[in-house]
Amino acid sequence: MEPVSEKFKQALTETRVELAVNPELEADFNKHQHLLPGRELSRRHDGDRVILTWLTPDAPAGAATMSPWFTLVGGRIELGGIDYYDSAGYRIT
Repeated sequence: MEPVSEKFKQALTETRVELAVNPELEADFNKHQHLLPGRELSRRHDGDRVILTWLTPDAPAGAATMSPWFTLVGGRIELGGIDYYDSAGYRIT
């Protein structure tokens, strides 16, 4: 049997979640998305919002959506935290 790569192992433990962004803030989000754990898998425009599918290692089991919040610290943007929600919309973190 062929050995499994570390990248493949990591993908098995990551959770796929969605993140909605206001189109007016998309350019600003793009500048700071590197602060989020994980990586973007896809992006689509859905009427009045942009939906990103994100693969993240930090999401709890059952997470369907994520809501990151950013703070301004000394003139720079930092990730303040991330709230995760299940498919029914209940906060799970």
